[in-house]
This record gives sequence, C-alpha cells and structure tokens, in this order.
Amino acid sequence: MSPAPTSSPAPTSSPAARPAPGRAARLVATAAAVVALAVHLWGLYRDHGPPTPGWFPQADKLEHLVGFGLPCLLVLLAVHLHAAAAGRAPGNRAVAVVVGLFVVHAVVSEVVQGDFYTTRSGDPFDVLADVVGTSLGLATYLVLRRRRGHDRA
Repeated sequence: MSPAPTSSPAPTSSPAARPAPGRAARLVATAAAVVALAVHLWGLYRDHGPPTPGWFPQADKLEHLVGFGLPCLLVLLAVHLHAAAAGRAPGNRAVAVVVGLFVVHAVVSEVVQGDFYTTRSGDPFDVLADVVGTSLGLATYLVLRRRRGHDRA
C-alpha cells in the first residue's frame, strides 16, 4: 500500500517563509554601504567645499540630500539583509538608531565645518537638506520593505 499523498503547504509571503539572503548579497550590501559612507564622510570633511560654480544655484543642497539619503538607505538595507539572514526583520529600534545617527551627524558635520575649517562654513540649510535626504532614504527603505512583505499590517 502506498502512503497517502500529502499536500504541500501553500507558499506564504511571511518573512519566515522567505529564504534567507545569501552571503554574497549581504557582502555586496555591506560593501555598498561602506563605500557610500566613505564617500559621504570624504565629502563632508574634506578641507574644501564643492567646486564653484555648481551645476545650478544651490546645487550643493542636492548633493547634501543625495549624500545623506543614499548612504542611509544602503546602511538600512545592509542591516535588513543581515537581520533576515538570522531569520528576523530588523527591529524598529535598529532602524531608529541608524536614522538618528544620520540626523545627529547632519548637525555635527555643519558645526565642524563652521568652527574647525577656515575654508568651509556651516549652513543650516545644509542641515535641512541632510535631514530631508535621510528621510527620503528611510522612506525608500520602508517602501522596499513593505513591497517585500516584511511589514504587513
């Protein structure tokens, strides 16, 4: 007598049902985040500001927006992939720490530029662009996370 056929469970979209990201994906995400952070820090702390004239008036604000948004997004993605490899999604605390560090760094970098460099100046509008960029990086991460089904309500 042959065993009774068993039905396989229906695929789900829960995070636990998804295969963990491979080591290569985690390494690529981490490397991208590290490179983005290195460029981010170089741009903020080099001894001279961006070349002038810019692409258009106040072009440096766009540079600040991208310079904070992209590294924030890449760090969040790397954290997410490492957490997923451990079988969990990153907690809200981990996401808040990453975003909080970028926001604090926005203020600190402008204070350093204004107080410790003779060739650069601190600009509160740069801080605003940095925070908006960080917010866009976070928003993009949250959209990607929701699309992958890790944040279903």
